[in-house]
Amino acid sequence: MGTYLLSARYIIINAKKFIRDGAILVKDNIILDVGEKKLLKNKYGNQPCIDFKDSLIAPGFINTHTHAAMVAMRGLADDLPLKTWLENFIWPVELKLVTRDFIKKSLPLAIYEMLASGITTFVDMYFFQDTAAQIVKDAGIRAVLGEGLIDFKTPAFDNPEEALNFTESFIKEYRRDPLVIPAVAPHAPYSCSKELLLKAKALADRYDIPVLIHVAETKWEFEEIKNRYGDTPFTYLHKIGFLDNKVISAHSVWVSEEDMDIILRDKVNISHNPESNAKLSSGIAPIAEYLQRGINVSLGTDGAASNNNLDFIEEMRTASFLQKIKYMNPVKLSAKEVFHMATQGGADAIGLGDKLGSLEKGKLADLIVLNLDSPHLKPVYDPYSHLVYSARASDITHVIVNGEFLLKDGTPTTLDRERIFSDIKELEQEIIKELNL
Repeated sequence: MGTYLLSARYIIINAKKFIRDGAILVKDNIILDVGEKKLLKNKYGNQPCIDFKDSLIAPGFINTHTHAAMVAMRGLADDLPLKTWLENFIWPVELKLVTRDFIKKSLPLAIYEMLASGITTFVDMYFFQDTAAQIVKDAGIRAVLGEGLIDFKTPAFDNPEEALNFTESFIKEYRRDPLVIPAVAPHAPYSCSKELLLKAKALADRYDIPVLIHVAETKWEFEEIKNRYGDTPFTYLHKIGFLDNKVISAHSVWVSEEDMDIILRDKVNISHNPESNAKLSSGIAPIAEYLQRGINVSLGTDGAASNNNLDFIEEMRTASFLQKIKYMNPVKLSAKEVFHMATQGGADAIGLGDKLGSLEKGKLADLIVLNLDSPHLKPVYDPYSHLVYSARASDITHVIVNGEFLLKDGTPTTLDRERIFSDIKELEQEIIKELNL
């Protein structure tokens, strides 16, 4: 750590403000000052300065919904609807193959891929999260981790009661950790009983931590919950007292006008996963309407098994384009709006809006550097437009999390690239053998 200046052609403070020829002063893991390069160099001339020249510096992206270790299943079961994909392929494969060793071999690859696309914090619902937490800490990335809770056996636990007990122990161990934020993660209203949902919510309330859940992802789920309980998914969850501002609801595609009123009133956070929803033909969430109502919306990739990558710049662009098509209106979900979702919207969703999401004085130093010196990034008139509509993940050269460089010139500093590729190759061969592919 230490104290240092970073300067670049553009400093994107947030979705409303940027500085041309700007600089940032970082001390340890905190942003101490932001302003024009000339002024900050005069003010802090004795501090070392890294000049990124023709680049932009922006807040790190916050991926509010993924199943990161599923990178090992990338391309394993494509071109299927969600229900078939889950019940006939993913859940059986997970029970057969997902172990602690699976997490150890697959999660580092996901973290590498996320860092390379500018993700500095990810929100993860999966299994063996104690193993994941150690990998996260070793890598230096920030993560919200919730052990998947579901009514039946998971790769980690024989029943949901065991998983709940583990979750409470996990919360106690990590609730004050600087990088790992524990969460409670019931899978969905169709896969969790009312009893399990309320136990999960009570646990989250007890420790004041986030709740991760899939809600209203598909038309099938929407109709299934109506048939079971006589209400839409959001109305059902509202009536049982599950919803509040700690809930991060992934997908939220199939909703009524009344549902949107409930989401706003209960201050639920929405995690929009446009590429996964498109690939699985789940639908296009009404993001423009959510934003118009004042609902907090963030952005997620979902797992690489249904995306099939963790490229956040691509996710931003897809999100914007799909809203323009959905409403047949080119002004819907502007570059600035989707950038806000990817940064401050995500920080607000995980309860760290005062510490992450923008490059303001006093906030944590989680940021990215994107090189503008490429043909597809010339000329530059609007840095937000370029970041969302023109840039590629490969344009990101440096990533800082908590004041530490985790990516330098495109190379990870805390991850062993060769080991990652060797481990995933080994896992690939195990999966091919086990599934007779």
